[in-house]
Amino acid sequence: MRHATIEDFDVVKGIFKENRDVFPYLRFDSLKNKIEEGKVVYDKGVVITYNKYKRKQKLGNVQANMGDIVIQEIVKEEGGNAVDVFVRFVDFVDEDVWLTVRRDNERAKKFYDKVGMEIVGEVFWSKGTLAGDVYIYRQNPAATLGATTNFLFHELP
Repeated sequence: MRHATIEDFDVVKGIFKENRDVFPYLRFDSLKNKIEEGKVVYDKGVVITYNKYKRKQKLGNVQANMGDIVIQEIVKEEGGNAVDVFVRFVDFVDEDVWLTVRRDNERAKKFYDKVGMEIVGEVFWSKGTLAGDVYIYRQNPAATLGATTNFLFHELP
């Protein structure tokens, strides 16, 4: 998994500039800081900015656990292989991966479905006027299902 270096900053910044309609909020000083902190992947034309939660974190109406990963942005340049990079990213972090996306971003949502993420909640921004969905990529979905099943089993009379 190749992480961006400060030498990649102008290229990565350019990729985000080309997609300003999707990322109008992104501040380039913040992007530079994330690169310096080692929290930006730049691999095969794909950029992923991410963070690891240091404590439980509420995402809309659901909660991520301490140690889980949140993808803040994912974008690709023309010809970038987002599926390949995403699959290698989730293998690299080896934790559950969360993200939020505007509900009307159908292109992104199709991608998240394609790579095996699932919608688990909803979130609202801009004082409740902008709806979004919360996605998770579970590293071990069978273990999660088993835990849920055991919990339900113990609750039965």
